[in-house]
Amino acid sequence: MAMRQLLFSIILCGNIYSLSAQVDAHYWSHQYGAKGLLLNGAVIASPSGETSIFYNPGAIGIDDNLGFAFSFLSPTYSQLHIENIIGDDNNITDRGLGFSPGFIGARFKPFRTDKIIAGAALFERYKTDIDIDSRVVNRVNSDRLFRADLDFRRKISEEWLALGLAYNISPNFGIGLSQFSVWHSQNLELNVKKEILQTDIPTAVEFSWRNEFNYSLNVQSGFITKVGFSYQDSTFNAGLTYTSPVYGLIRKDARYATEDHRVNNIKEEYSSTSNRKETELLDFRSPSSVGVGLDIKVNKSQFSLAVEYFNRVPVYELINDIDNSFDGLISDEEPITVALSTENKAVTNMSVGLQHRTSDKATIYAGFRTDYDQSNTLIINQNLEYLGTVGNIYHLSGGSTLTGSKNVLSVGIDIGYGSSGGGRQLADLSNLTQENLFTFSGKENVDSQFFSFMLFMTYDFIFSGFQRNRNE
Repeated sequence: MAMRQLLFSIILCGNIYSLSAQVDAHYWSHQYGAKGLLLNGAVIASPSGETSIFYNPGAIGIDDNLGFAFSFLSPTYSQLHIENIIGDDNNITDRGLGFSPGFIGARFKPFRTDKIIAGAALFERYKTDIDIDSRVVNRVNSDRLFRADLDFRRKISEEWLALGLAYNISPNFGIGLSQFSVWHSQNLELNVKKEILQTDIPTAVEFSWRNEFNYSLNVQSGFITKVGFSYQDSTFNAGLTYTSPVYGLIRKDARYATEDHRVNNIKEEYSSTSNRKETELLDFRSPSSVGVGLDIKVNKSQFSLAVEYFNRVPVYELINDIDNSFDGLISDEEPITVALSTENKAVTNMSVGLQHRTSDKATIYAGFRTDYDQSNTLIINQNLEYLGTVGNIYHLSGGSTLTGSKNVLSVGIDIGYGSSGGGRQLADLSNLTQENLFTFSGKENVDSQFFSFMLFMTYDFIFSGFQRNRNE
């Protein structure tokens, strides 16, 4: 969730105005499983359990206990606070209480050998839902009033279905591969209305601009491959992973709708453009990444470090559509153009974690991670304007696990915070004119703060185990 989502919606000015903004898609938005959540992702060297299918497939068969795991009861409170977006001292806050994406997975022996272990998992990689509405009323001068309405909704979801297979070269060293099927969807709805009215007759509209935009896109499905290597012994663990970009898109589609209505009763000028259409989604891309992990063990304690580098995604086109909204009924109609491109900058995220075994059945954990903003810039109609994002987000986590003969239960909390400044306003009410009423013009003084709190529980059920000679 981020301010960049709100500002991406400015693409509604597609016909005449060409802007760009940011979309939400932080690479490390969510973590999974007991260790992944408690150590905040510092598990590339030794994910342990079913989440190794995602974090490092080389570790799928390193530990001895097979079974299934699922995350449940993860209520999350989040808050996005935006200042000055439609005028100085205008504040908008979106608060939400929901459930964070869960994880369900299983590992098993497909053959009568301990060297080959398989697994399957289903989880939601991205999940965003922002719903904001606000109104601003202000005095332009002694004779005129200004009124602005903003309604915004942004949703992103991406689900991954995974199959993994690992081969244990030795009891301590494994290599593996996970194949993911990726199902992605996103949509946006934005309505903005700005008016100038007479103070003594507030029903008399002198100037009015109503601009609406919505779009949606779906990918069903693409594929992502992850290769992993894992080494684990009594003193240290090490892991290395490579994740491919998305490829082999089977089906992709998009649609959009635009409305632009302008009224200037002083000059008796009026205009209206409108279109809605299903169109081709030209392309959809994700970055490749390389991850490295290291664990250092000292007595009953373990320090963990994980780093993942996400490669840059160069500019590519999502949509490029030129359409006659009246289907040729008007011979000299100006066609409506919607051209949408995007790019991502390179990002390196890192996480550190500490765990200490207090007894044979209980372990306590703490973790910290970065969730850096990759500036997923959207470019509309070949022009670019930076508008600001929620910026980098930082997470702290802590909790414990309790181990029984056939299960592992974990409980913990995660706190996230991020902020950014310098975003551009939708309107500068201190400098409102008849000319800039029909544009998105304003100061670069928009600030945003993001906060989240999550209480999570995970459960691992062990249905079988196998013993191996670690000295082989």
